[in-house]
Amino acid sequence: MSFKKNLKAKIYLDELLRKLTSTIRETPGQRRLDKGRTQELLEMTDLEHKKVRDLDLYVRPLEGETMEVLVFDNELPIYHTTVADVALRKSPVWKEIFSIKNIKKVMDDKDVIVSKGKESLNQLYNDALARLDLSYTGDDLALLVEDARRGLEQKSLEQIQESFDLFFALLHFQPVSLGILEHDIVVFARPKANGGAAKTFEYPIFFNDESFLLGLKKGTISPQSDLDLAWVMQYAQGEETADLQGVEVFEFLAVLALKEKP
Repeated sequence: MSFKKNLKAKIYLDELLRKLTSTIRETPGQRRLDKGRTQELLEMTDLEHKKVRDLDLYVRPLEGETMEVLVFDNELPIYHTTVADVALRKSPVWKEIFSIKNIKKVMDDKDVIVSKGKESLNQLYNDALARLDLSYTGDDLALLVEDARRGLEQKSLEQIQESFDLFFALLHFQPVSLGILEHDIVVFARPKANGGAAKTFEYPIFFNDESFLLGLKKGTISPQSDLDLAWVMQYAQGEETADLQGVEVFEFLAVLALKEKP
């Protein structure tokens, strides 16, 4: 897949994990899992589905006969053992429970279990993420800038939002609430590392979804700074000008992404 498609897949994957971890319930006796979304996550990994007895298993080989085995139920346990061993522990037939050794296995899985619940979801997320090629070049970013340019020219909110999503995923920008702007102006910025006690953001971006005006202020901004908030108000009223405007904002983000490329 292209870099853009892989990046969109990562954004979708991030949101999928967020929804799953926010809705899972891990209270003993009341465990609950969104199986529809978990199924989507499983399909993004390289695990292979197997139906064994009444169990839905997702497996992949590790070493020798040992497999990584996920049991698709509300606990979502992941084991490192054989498929037959998991079948015995999770769905024993009557003949198997006459063995003391087998009863111990059914009662205690500490020797083979790797994770369950949210830990398993995070493991699946990492497995799916590892399959995405998120490396990029200047040419890849140039294509994203061109899409953004077209969105601005056509005043397409859908295209502009997609361009924001892609660049913000690369650069870890996030919405910022300043509490002083009209609802049609949104602000995005990146938290500044070592910004001190006060929350500080760098490269604030201002977008008016009514007029389609887009601007970026170089440097930093803090919601706790009266000077910064005064500048923002003056910008919103047309009394101050952003350092970069329109497609220049996306060109700047592309340069920044290339500079900070892993």
